[in-house]
Amino acid sequence: MLAATFFIGSAVVVGKWTVGTLPVFLSQAAALIAALLVLVPLALRKYKTAFRIGRRDLLLLLLQALLGMFLYRAFMLYGLKHAAAADSAVVTSLTPAAVTLLSWLLLKERLTSRLTAGVLCSLLGGMTVQVMPLLHAGAAESERSSVFGLLLVLAAVVGEAALTVIRKLQSDRVPPLLGTTYVCLFALAMFLVPSFFELSRFDLSGVGPREIGAVLYYGWFVTAAAYLFYFRGVSILSSGMVAAYTAFVPASALLLASLLLGEPITLSLLAGLALVVAGMLLIAGLGRRREKGGADAAARQSVRGAAPTEPV
Repeated sequence: MLAATFFIGSAVVVGKWTVGTLPVFLSQAAALIAALLVLVPLALRKYKTAFRIGRRDLLLLLLQALLGMFLYRAFMLYGLKHAAAADSAVVTSLTPAAVTLLSWLLLKERLTSRLTAGVLCSLLGGMTVQVMPLLHAGAAESERSSVFGLLLVLAAVVGEAALTVIRKLQSDRVPPLLGTTYVCLFALAMFLVPSFFELSRFDLSGVGPREIGAVLYYGWFVTAAAYLFYFRGVSILSSGMVAAYTAFVPASALLLASLLLGEPITLSLLAGLALVVAGMLLIAGLGRRREKGGADAAARQSVRGAAPTEPV
């Protein structure tokens, strides 16, 4: 999950490089094609002809592609056109809360006090790295964001949270590699239609090595690697634990922005990272206790005839 959140956080830096030069739908369609050039051969090699899945799981994968990839990326990138990056990052830090709320509503998952503390601590860390600079910047900084832009970012957060919860419903039936491949295929089909309209009005002569490299990185790492790691983590962790890990996304985004874009590392960034690490330690302590009962749960699952989650 840490690797997945790192790649997802790096998408902010890559997006900074491309959002002003490449159309949203066209760039995402190209990134998905790059991802599928890696995912499809891997899936064919591992599963050969065993690509058929049940109708219910197929519908769940389609919902994941719609909510967690197509709408998430469209809302996020268009939201960044109307909202300041700092304000948007504050909204994305609400992802753990959204995942926890949806899991409570849809999956009826119970949160223990320690897991709740880990989620809240990680969430507070993710928000600290953004709220403190925003307060010091003053009102002029926050006025750059429009309500419409922030609502788009919030819609993206809900879509990402829905992806996590829906994936939990089929984690024992669809392995991560196959699920990632299907989600990318469905999302590509959704991006292709609007990308054709953008292509007819876009001058490809302005595309350089930096844009091509950014699209390839977005496809291979932000999409293929991140979703593989993310789906694998979701299949073995509770939604509450996944929610806490997603709080690392805004912290990792700021760290990469500092390293790659030369932005300064502030005290608020260090404080936020410390809170995120504290949240991870709380979750790790809970995870060790859960591992103790893992064998019993696996035995009960075997008696019921349920297939265990297949690794990538």
